[in-house]
Amino acid sequence: MSTDKWNLSFKVQRKSGMAAAEWNGDNRTIEQLIEDYQPGYSMEQQFYRDPEIYQREIENIFLKHWILAGHVSQIPNAGDFFLFEMDRESVIVIRTRDGEVRAHLNVCRHRGSHICLEKQGNAKLLTCPYHAWSFDLDGNLVSARLMAEDFDKSQNGLHAAKVELVGGLIFISLSDNPPSLATMRKDLGDVFDTFGFDHMKLAASKTFPIAANWKLAVENYQECYHCTPSHQEYAKIHALALAPEKFAELKEDYLAASDGSVRQEESSCYFDRAKPGDEGYQYGRNPLLKGMKSGALGGEAVAPLLGKLKRHDGAASEFMVGPLSFFLIYNDHMVGYRFVPNSHETCSCDVFWFVRDDAVEGRDYDLEKLTWLWDITTQSDEEIIVNNQKGVDSHFYRPGRLSKMEYFEQSFLNWYLAALKG
Repeated sequence: MSTDKWNLSFKVQRKSGMAAAEWNGDNRTIEQLIEDYQPGYSMEQQFYRDPEIYQREIENIFLKHWILAGHVSQIPNAGDFFLFEMDRESVIVIRTRDGEVRAHLNVCRHRGSHICLEKQGNAKLLTCPYHAWSFDLDGNLVSARLMAEDFDKSQNGLHAAKVELVGGLIFISLSDNPPSLATMRKDLGDVFDTFGFDHMKLAASKTFPIAANWKLAVENYQECYHCTPSHQEYAKIHALALAPEKFAELKEDYLAASDGSVRQEESSCYFDRAKPGDEGYQYGRNPLLKGMKSGALGGEAVAPLLGKLKRHDGAASEFMVGPLSFFLIYNDHMVGYRFVPNSHETCSCDVFWFVRDDAVEGRDYDLEKLTWLWDITTQSDEEIIVNNQKGVDSHFYRPGRLSKMEYFEQSFLNWYLAALKG
Protein backbone atom coordinates (compact mmCIF):
# COMPACT_ATOMS: atom_id res chain seq x y z
CA MET A 1 0.00 0.00 0.00
CA SER A 2 1.31 3.44 -0.88
CA THR A 3 2.08 5.79 1.99
CA ASP A 4 -0.32 8.18 0.23
CA LYS A 5 -3.29 5.95 0.98
CA TRP A 6 -5.37 6.93 3.96
CA ASN A 7 -5.89 4.24 6.57
CA LEU A 8 -9.66 4.15 6.87
CA SER A 9 -10.57 0.86 8.49
CA PHE A 10 -8.90 -1.45 10.96
CA LYS A 11 -9.59 -5.06 11.70
CA VAL A 12 -7.19 -7.66 13.05
CA GLN A 13 -7.58 -11.23 11.84
CA ARG A 14 -5.58 -14.44 11.61
CA LYS A 15 -4.44 -15.49 8.18
CA SER A 16 -2.06 -18.36 7.34
CA GLY A 17 -0.88 -18.42 10.97
CA MET A 18 0.10 -14.73 10.88
CA ALA A 19 -1.71 -11.56 11.80
CA ALA A 20 -3.17 -9.60 8.91
CA ALA A 21 -4.59 -6.10 8.99
CA GLU A 22 -7.42 -4.89 6.78
CA TRP A 23 -6.56 -1.31 6.02
CA ASN A 24 -8.87 0.03 3.35
CA GLY A 25 -9.10 -3.41 1.79
CA ASP A 26 -5.37 -4.17 2.10
CA ASN A 27 -4.78 -7.58 3.71
CA ARG A 28 -1.01 -7.48 4.20
CA THR A 29 0.68 -9.74 6.71
CA ILE A 30 3.15 -8.40 9.27
CA GLU A 31 5.98 -9.58 7.01
CA GLN A 32 4.53 -7.63 4.10
CA LEU A 33 4.17 -4.50 6.24
CA ILE A 34 7.83 -4.82 7.24
CA GLU A 35 8.92 -5.33 3.65
CA ASP A 36 6.93 -2.29 2.49
CA TYR A 37 8.50 0.10 5.00
CA GLN A 38 10.09 3.09 3.26
CA PRO A 39 13.40 4.18 4.89
CA GLY A 40 13.53 7.86 5.72
CA TYR A 41 9.91 7.92 6.87
CA SER A 42 7.99 7.13 10.03
CA MET A 43 6.12 3.81 10.14
CA GLU A 44 2.59 3.06 9.13
CA GLN A 45 -0.30 3.23 11.58
CA GLN A 46 -0.59 -0.53 12.01
CA PHE A 47 2.70 -0.68 13.90
CA TYR A 48 1.28 1.55 16.64
CA ARG A 49 -2.25 0.11 16.87
CA ASP A 50 -2.31 -3.56 15.92
CA PRO A 51 -2.53 -5.85 19.01
CA GLU A 52 -1.18 -8.77 16.99
CA ILE A 53 1.95 -6.81 16.13
CA TYR A 54 2.26 -5.96 19.83
CA GLN A 55 2.20 -9.65 20.76
CA ARG A 56 4.94 -10.31 18.22
CA GLU A 57 6.94 -7.51 19.90
CA ILE A 58 6.52 -9.11 23.32
CA GLU A 59 7.86 -12.42 22.00
CA ASN A 60 10.68 -11.05 19.83
CA ILE A 61 11.83 -8.08 21.91
CA PHE A 62 10.63 -7.89 25.50
CA LEU A 63 11.04 -11.56 26.36
CA LYS A 64 14.50 -11.73 24.74
CA HIS A 65 16.55 -8.63 25.54
CA TRP A 66 18.14 -7.15 28.66
CA ILE A 67 16.12 -4.50 30.51
CA LEU A 68 17.16 -2.29 33.41
CA ALA A 69 15.35 -3.56 36.50
CA GLY A 70 16.89 -1.33 39.17
CA HIS A 71 19.97 -0.84 41.32
CA VAL A 72 21.70 -2.86 44.03
CA SER A 73 21.30 0.05 46.47
CA GLN A 74 17.56 -0.71 46.50
CA ILE A 75 18.21 -4.11 48.10
CA PRO A 76 21.20 -3.76 50.46
CA ASN A 77 20.16 -6.54 52.90
CA ALA A 78 19.26 -10.21 52.63
CA GLY A 79 15.55 -10.56 51.91
CA ASP A 80 15.19 -7.04 50.47
CA PHE A 81 13.19 -7.14 47.24
CA PHE A 82 11.40 -4.98 44.71
CA LEU A 83 9.16 -5.80 41.77
CA PHE A 84 9.92 -5.11 38.13
CA GLU A 85 6.74 -5.16 36.04
CA MET A 86 5.88 -4.80 32.37
CA ASP A 87 2.98 -5.97 30.22
CA ARG A 88 1.63 -9.10 31.98
CA GLU A 89 4.90 -9.96 33.70
CA SER A 90 5.94 -9.35 37.32
CA VAL A 91 9.47 -10.18 38.48
CA ILE A 92 10.78 -10.33 42.06
CA VAL A 93 14.33 -8.90 42.24
CA ILE A 94 15.79 -9.97 45.58
CA ARG A 95 18.98 -10.11 47.65
CA THR A 96 19.66 -13.69 48.78
CA ARG A 97 21.23 -14.79 52.07
CA ASP A 98 24.62 -15.24 50.41
CA GLY A 99 24.49 -11.66 49.08
CA GLU A 100 23.64 -12.51 45.46
CA VAL A 101 21.05 -10.66 43.41
CA ARG A 102 18.47 -12.99 41.91
CA ALA A 103 15.23 -12.57 39.99
CA HIS A 104 12.18 -14.83 40.11
CA LEU A 105 8.94 -14.66 38.20
CA ASN A 106 6.23 -13.54 40.62
CA VAL A 107 4.13 -16.61 39.75
CA CYS A 108 3.43 -19.35 42.29
CA ARG A 109 4.20 -22.83 40.95
CA HIS A 110 0.95 -24.13 42.46
CA ARG A 111 -1.84 -22.30 40.65
CA GLY A 112 -0.11 -19.18 39.45
CA SER A 113 -1.01 -16.53 42.00
CA HIS A 114 1.25 -13.54 42.49
CA ILE A 115 3.36 -14.11 45.58
CA CYS A 116 4.66 -10.62 46.39
CA LEU A 117 1.80 -8.14 46.41
CA GLU A 118 3.81 -5.15 47.64
CA LYS A 119 6.09 -3.25 45.27
CA GLN A 120 9.05 -3.59 47.66
CA GLY A 121 9.87 -4.95 51.09
CA ASN A 122 11.84 -7.54 53.03
CA ALA A 123 10.99 -11.23 53.36
CA LYS A 124 12.54 -14.24 55.11
CA LEU A 125 10.52 -16.51 52.84
CA LEU A 126 8.46 -15.84 49.72
CA THR A 127 5.07 -17.18 50.81
CA CYS A 128 2.12 -17.27 48.44
CA PRO A 129 -0.92 -15.61 50.06
CA TYR A 130 -3.30 -18.01 48.29
CA HIS A 131 -2.37 -21.49 49.59
CA ALA A 132 0.78 -20.74 51.64
CA TRP A 133 3.34 -22.42 49.42
CA SER A 134 6.68 -21.01 50.58
CA PHE A 135 9.90 -20.49 48.64
CA ASP A 136 13.33 -19.52 49.94
CA LEU A 137 15.14 -16.44 48.68
CA ASP A 138 16.85 -18.54 45.99
CA GLY A 139 13.44 -19.58 44.65
CA ASN A 140 13.43 -23.17 45.96
CA LEU A 141 10.11 -24.55 47.20
CA VAL A 142 10.52 -25.36 50.90
CA SER A 143 6.93 -25.85 52.04
CA ALA A 144 3.73 -27.04 50.35
CA ARG A 145 0.92 -28.21 52.61
CA LEU A 146 -0.97 -31.48 52.21
CA MET A 147 0.52 -32.57 48.89
CA ALA A 148 0.67 -36.19 47.66
CA GLU A 149 3.60 -38.38 48.76
CA ASP A 150 5.03 -38.46 45.24
CA PHE A 151 5.12 -34.65 45.01
CA ASP A 152 8.69 -33.44 44.40
CA LYS A 153 9.37 -29.99 45.86
CA SER A 154 12.70 -29.81 44.03
CA GLN A 155 10.86 -29.71 40.69
CA ASN A 156 8.57 -26.86 41.70
CA GLY A 157 10.83 -23.90 42.41
CA LEU A 158 10.07 -20.46 41.08
CA HIS A 159 10.83 -19.70 37.46
CA ALA A 160 14.11 -17.77 37.32
CA ALA A 161 14.93 -14.72 35.25
CA LYS A 162 18.49 -14.08 34.11
CA VAL A 163 20.38 -11.37 36.02
CA GLU A 164 23.47 -9.36 35.02
CA LEU A 165 25.08 -6.55 37.01
CA VAL A 166 26.75 -3.63 35.24
CA GLY A 167 28.38 -1.89 38.15
CA GLY A 168 25.43 -1.56 40.51
CA LEU A 169 22.85 -1.53 37.72
CA ILE A 170 20.63 -4.63 37.69
CA PHE A 171 19.60 -5.91 34.26
CA ILE A 172 17.22 -8.83 33.79
CA SER A 173 16.18 -10.94 30.83
CA LEU A 174 13.26 -13.34 30.58
CA SER A 175 15.01 -15.33 27.86
CA ASP A 176 16.68 -18.69 28.48
CA ASN A 177 19.42 -17.58 26.09
CA PRO A 178 19.68 -13.76 26.16
CA PRO A 179 22.16 -11.83 24.03
CA SER A 180 25.66 -11.54 25.47
CA LEU A 181 26.84 -8.44 27.34
CA ALA A 182 30.49 -9.53 27.14
CA THR A 183 31.40 -7.29 24.18
CA MET A 184 29.91 -4.28 25.94
CA ARG A 185 31.74 -5.03 29.19
CA LYS A 186 35.09 -5.32 27.40
CA ASP A 187 34.58 -2.27 25.22
CA LEU A 188 33.25 0.08 27.91
CA GLY A 189 35.21 -1.12 30.93
CA ASP A 190 37.16 2.14 31.08
CA VAL A 191 33.93 4.16 30.93
CA PHE A 192 32.41 2.24 33.84
CA ASP A 193 35.63 2.75 35.80
CA THR A 194 35.91 6.48 35.07
CA PHE A 195 32.36 7.23 36.18
CA GLY A 196 32.46 4.82 39.13
CA PHE A 197 29.59 2.52 38.16
CA ASP A 198 30.51 0.33 41.14
CA HIS A 199 30.21 3.29 43.49
CA MET A 200 26.83 4.85 42.81
CA LYS A 201 23.48 4.71 44.57
CA LEU A 202 19.90 5.38 43.56
CA ALA A 203 18.89 8.81 44.87
CA ALA A 204 15.37 8.98 43.40
CA SER A 205 13.04 7.41 40.86
CA LYS A 206 9.73 8.31 39.28
CA THR A 207 7.25 6.58 36.96
CA PHE A 208 5.44 8.43 34.18
CA PRO A 209 2.44 6.49 32.75
CA ILE A 210 1.95 7.35 29.06
CA ALA A 211 -1.24 6.72 27.09
CA ALA A 212 0.62 5.76 23.91
CA ASN A 213 2.31 2.85 22.20
CA TRP A 214 5.79 2.19 23.61
CA LYS A 215 7.54 2.81 20.29
CA LEU A 216 6.41 6.42 20.16
CA ALA A 217 8.05 6.93 23.57
CA VAL A 218 11.32 5.31 22.48
CA GLU A 219 11.35 7.11 19.13
CA ASN A 220 10.87 10.42 20.92
CA TYR A 221 13.95 9.69 23.03
CA GLN A 222 16.02 8.91 19.92
CA GLU A 223 15.93 12.41 18.42
CA CYS A 224 16.48 16.00 19.48
CA TYR A 225 14.66 17.55 16.54
CA HIS A 226 11.88 18.35 19.02
CA CYS A 227 14.13 19.64 21.81
CA THR A 228 14.25 23.35 20.94
CA PRO A 229 10.48 23.83 20.43
CA SER A 230 9.40 21.43 23.18
CA HIS A 231 12.06 21.54 25.94
CA GLN A 232 13.08 25.10 26.69
CA GLU A 233 14.86 24.08 29.92
CA TYR A 234 16.85 21.33 28.21
CA ALA A 235 17.73 23.57 25.26
CA LYS A 236 19.37 26.11 27.59
CA ILE A 237 21.85 23.46 28.78
CA HIS A 238 22.41 20.85 26.05
CA ALA A 239 24.19 21.54 22.77
CA LEU A 240 22.34 18.63 21.13
CA ALA A 241 19.32 20.93 20.77
CA LEU A 242 21.29 23.09 18.34
CA ALA A 243 21.10 22.78 14.57
CA PRO A 244 23.62 20.15 13.31
CA GLU A 245 26.09 22.70 11.92
CA LYS A 246 26.24 24.72 15.15
CA PHE A 247 26.47 21.55 17.23
CA ALA A 248 29.38 20.30 15.11
CA GLU A 249 31.29 23.55 15.66
CA LEU A 250 30.76 23.42 19.42
CA LYS A 251 31.80 19.77 19.60
CA GLU A 252 34.96 20.49 17.64
CA ASP A 253 35.86 23.23 20.12
CA TYR A 254 35.13 20.93 23.05
CA LEU A 255 37.29 18.10 21.69
CA ALA A 256 40.16 20.48 21.05
CA ALA A 257 40.10 21.58 24.69
CA SER A 258 39.63 18.11 26.20
CA ASP A 259 42.35 16.80 28.50
CA GLY A 260 41.49 13.15 27.77
CA SER A 261 40.36 12.35 31.31
CA VAL A 262 36.99 11.19 29.98
CA ARG A 263 36.61 8.93 26.96
CA GLN A 264 35.41 10.96 23.99
CA GLU A 265 35.21 8.59 21.04
CA GLU A 266 31.89 7.01 20.23
CA SER A 267 31.58 3.28 20.71
CA SER A 268 28.60 1.61 19.16
CA CYS A 269 27.18 -1.70 18.09
CA TYR A 270 23.71 -0.49 18.91
CA PHE A 271 20.37 -1.23 17.26
CA ASP A 272 21.02 -2.35 13.67
CA ARG A 273 24.82 -2.47 14.22
CA ALA A 274 24.90 -5.20 16.88
CA LYS A 275 26.61 -8.47 16.00
CA PRO A 276 24.51 -11.65 16.11
CA GLY A 277 24.42 -12.98 19.66
CA ASP A 278 25.44 -9.66 21.25
CA GLU A 279 23.25 -7.16 23.03
CA GLY A 280 23.33 -3.77 21.35
CA TYR A 281 24.89 -0.84 23.17
CA GLN A 282 26.13 2.68 22.49
CA TYR A 283 28.40 5.20 24.19
CA GLY A 284 29.11 8.77 23.14
CA ARG A 285 30.03 12.09 24.75
CA ASN A 286 28.66 15.45 23.73
CA PRO A 287 29.27 19.00 24.90
CA LEU A 288 26.85 21.05 26.92
CA LEU A 289 26.42 24.70 26.03
CA LYS A 290 29.35 26.88 27.03
CA GLY A 291 29.47 27.59 30.76
CA MET A 292 27.17 24.66 31.65
CA LYS A 293 28.43 22.06 34.13
CA SER A 294 25.49 19.70 34.68
CA GLY A 295 21.83 19.01 33.93
CA ALA A 296 20.32 21.33 36.49
CA LEU A 297 18.84 24.81 36.77
CA GLY A 298 21.37 27.26 35.35
CA GLY A 299 23.65 24.37 34.39
CA GLU A 300 25.10 24.34 37.89
CA ALA A 301 26.72 21.33 39.58
CA VAL A 302 24.32 19.62 41.98
CA ALA A 303 26.26 16.69 43.49
CA PRO A 304 29.83 15.45 44.14
CA LEU A 305 31.84 14.42 41.09
CA LEU A 306 31.39 10.79 40.03
CA GLY A 307 34.09 8.13 40.05
CA LYS A 308 37.58 9.31 39.13
CA LEU A 309 36.52 12.69 37.71
CA LYS A 310 38.42 15.71 39.02
CA ARG A 311 36.55 18.55 37.36
CA HIS A 312 33.57 19.59 35.25
CA ASP A 313 34.51 19.72 31.57
CA GLY A 314 31.22 20.97 30.12
CA ALA A 315 29.99 17.70 28.62
CA ALA A 316 27.80 14.67 29.29
CA SER A 317 28.01 11.05 28.13
CA GLU A 318 25.22 8.94 26.71
CA PHE A 319 25.11 5.21 27.40
CA MET A 320 22.48 2.87 26.01
CA VAL A 321 22.07 -0.87 26.40
CA GLY A 322 19.40 -2.95 24.73
CA PRO A 323 16.36 -1.36 23.11
CA LEU A 324 14.75 0.05 26.27
CA SER A 325 17.41 1.28 28.73
CA PHE A 326 19.13 4.65 28.36
CA PHE A 327 21.49 6.69 30.53
CA LEU A 328 22.73 10.28 30.51
CA ILE A 329 25.92 10.67 32.55
CA TYR A 330 26.78 14.14 33.78
CA ASN A 331 30.04 14.54 35.71
CA ASP A 332 28.17 14.75 39.02
CA HIS A 333 25.15 12.46 38.55
CA MET A 334 23.59 9.96 36.16
CA VAL A 335 20.02 9.80 34.88
CA GLY A 336 18.53 6.49 33.71
CA TYR A 337 15.50 6.06 31.47
CA ARG A 338 13.54 2.83 31.05
CA PHE A 339 10.62 2.38 28.66
CA VAL A 340 8.29 -0.59 29.18
CA PRO A 341 4.93 -1.49 27.62
CA ASN A 342 1.77 -2.05 29.64
CA SER A 343 -0.41 -2.86 26.62
CA HIS A 344 -0.37 -2.10 22.91
CA GLU A 345 -1.94 1.28 23.77
CA THR A 346 -0.04 2.27 26.92
CA CYS A 347 3.48 2.31 28.31
CA SER A 348 5.54 3.74 31.17
CA CYS A 349 8.71 5.77 31.33
CA ASP A 350 10.66 5.14 34.54
CA VAL A 351 13.33 7.71 35.41
CA PHE A 352 16.19 7.04 37.86
CA TRP A 353 18.66 9.53 39.36
CA PHE A 354 22.04 8.20 40.60
CA VAL A 355 24.77 9.90 42.68
CA ARG A 356 28.01 8.80 44.37
CA ASP A 357 27.33 6.16 46.99
CA ASP A 358 28.93 8.29 49.73
CA ALA A 359 26.90 11.43 48.90
CA VAL A 360 24.46 12.49 51.63
CA GLU A 361 21.14 14.08 50.75
CA GLY A 362 20.77 17.53 52.28
CA ARG A 363 24.51 17.92 52.65
CA ASP A 364 26.00 16.93 49.28
CA TYR A 365 22.94 17.28 47.07
CA ASP A 366 19.42 18.70 47.12
CA LEU A 367 16.91 16.21 45.71
CA GLU A 368 14.68 18.86 44.11
CA LYS A 369 17.62 20.46 42.29
CA LEU A 370 18.98 17.05 41.28
CA THR A 371 15.72 15.88 39.70
CA TRP A 372 14.42 19.19 38.33
CA LEU A 373 15.55 19.04 34.69
CA TRP A 374 14.55 15.49 33.84
CA ASP A 375 11.35 15.66 35.87
CA ILE A 376 10.10 18.68 33.94
CA THR A 377 11.48 17.37 30.63
CA THR A 378 9.81 13.97 31.01
CA GLN A 379 6.51 15.60 31.92
CA SER A 380 6.74 17.54 28.65
CA ASP A 381 7.67 14.36 26.78
CA GLU A 382 4.63 12.58 28.17
CA GLU A 383 2.36 15.28 26.70
CA ILE A 384 4.24 15.22 23.38
CA ILE A 385 4.00 11.44 23.07
CA VAL A 386 0.30 11.28 23.95
CA ASN A 387 -0.48 13.97 21.35
CA ASN A 388 1.63 12.01 18.86
CA GLN A 389 -0.47 8.91 19.51
CA LYS A 390 -3.70 10.87 19.05
CA GLY A 391 -2.52 12.00 15.63
CA VAL A 392 -1.27 8.56 14.64
CA ASP A 393 -4.73 7.19 15.54
CA SER A 394 -6.38 9.50 13.01
CA HIS A 395 -7.91 8.07 9.83
CA PHE A 396 -5.78 10.63 8.01
CA TYR A 397 -2.36 9.74 9.45
CA ARG A 398 0.30 8.90 6.86
CA PRO A 399 4.03 8.24 7.44
CA GLY A 400 6.04 11.47 7.31
CA ARG A 401 9.55 12.25 6.13
CA LEU A 402 12.24 12.17 8.84
CA SER A 403 14.61 15.11 9.29
CA LYS A 404 18.40 14.95 9.26
CA MET A 405 18.30 15.31 13.07
CA GLU A 406 16.35 12.02 13.31
CA TYR A 407 19.14 9.76 12.04
CA PHE A 408 19.29 7.76 15.27
CA GLU A 409 15.55 7.18 15.16
CA GLN A 410 16.11 5.66 11.73
CA SER A 411 18.63 3.24 13.27
CA PHE A 412 16.02 2.28 15.86
CA LEU A 413 13.36 1.70 13.18
CA ASN A 414 15.77 -0.47 11.17
CA TRP A 415 16.56 -2.54 14.24
CA TYR A 416 12.92 -2.76 15.32
CA LEU A 417 11.68 -4.06 11.96
CA ALA A 418 14.46 -6.68 11.86
CA ALA A 419 13.64 -7.76 15.43
CA LEU A 420 9.92 -7.93 14.66
CA LYS A 421 10.62 -10.09 11.65
CA GLY A 422 12.79 -12.36 13.79
